[in-house]
Amino acid sequence: MKLKTAILGVTGYVGQQLLSLLARHPNIDLRVLTSEKFSGRRADEAFPHLLGYSDLILSPVSKIPDSEPLDLLFSCLPGGTSSVFVRKFLEKGVRVIDLSSDLRFSDPADYSLAHGVAPRFPELLSQAVYGLSELNRERIKNAPLIANAGCYSTCVSLAVVPFLKEYEVENDIIVDIKSSFSTSGRAPKPESHYTEVKEDVSARGAGGDDQKHEILRVLYDFCGVKKKLLFFNTRIPVKRGIMATSYLRLRSEISPDEVRKLYAGFYGDDAFVRVCDEPPGMASVSGSNYISLGFCEREGHFVIVSVLDNLMKGAAGQAVQNMNIVFGFPEDTGLGQVPLFP
Repeated sequence: MKLKTAILGVTGYVGQQLLSLLARHPNIDLRVLTSEKFSGRRADEAFPHLLGYSDLILSPVSKIPDSEPLDLLFSCLPGGTSSVFVRKFLEKGVRVIDLSSDLRFSDPADYSLAHGVAPRFPELLSQAVYGLSELNRERIKNAPLIANAGCYSTCVSLAVVPFLKEYEVENDIIVDIKSSFSTSGRAPKPESHYTEVKEDVSARGAGGDDQKHEILRVLYDFCGVKKKLLFFNTRIPVKRGIMATSYLRLRSEISPDEVRKLYAGFYGDDAFVRVCDEPPGMASVSGSNYISLGFCEREGHFVIVSVLDNLMKGAAGQAVQNMNIVFGFPEDTGLGQVPLFP
């Protein structure tokens, strides 16, 4: 079974990563690729690393023929724009996976709190299933519309949800994020210029505050707890990856070995969650769909370190994983990449 598939917005890092994955997926028949910047050019001409993988002509998103038969659409368009096209294709009966931040909240009030504006199409929010694969698998199955989870939310939520379901902690959680430059997208901006960021570490322009609210929503929906969350993001000069260090204040003493066994059981059937003997490094998951978790205890806090590749498990890889769940393919289909080394 091959799904006639479109990707909207292949110019950016996430769109490119998704295209690279789907071009080799055995169940995908790529029919439409859109790019405003490179419209009219072949995909392998605009993006030379795709030579031999895709020679489709890139088109503007507004010029997709209504007669084009599609089974599946991925939207990598910017937030605020993506939902316009999601709505259009959903009404045609096309299955949709949205990688923007437009549909991650089911409640319009939560969306407004996170983004500072009202949702463009509030009726879509209740239709979208939150696409955090390991925690929401049953709802993802056969869903017509998936809102892919954010990269920071994925990294933090998969790290802390099993802990909060089992143990009581004080009412504050501290999350310290170290993120790569690709988390801010491909569009040039002062805080991503090579000469300004090389050999520098900075919180300037790091962003991600909307995903603080996304994380809080996940903790309530999947753990039934309301916590205060101090979320701080620092940009470091690497190309790919996120490291989240989550600090949870304990009410009773817990050993890292006990927690490691808990997580090994919780994620025992999940191919992409790796429970480590010590806190992992960001490079250990680069280029792969894995998230790695490690634990330690410091001064009355239990510390959970989680790392993932923001373009893979944090975005395109998780989108493919969600697609595999929706259509009943083996969950790791097209996602067998070994992490890069060195």
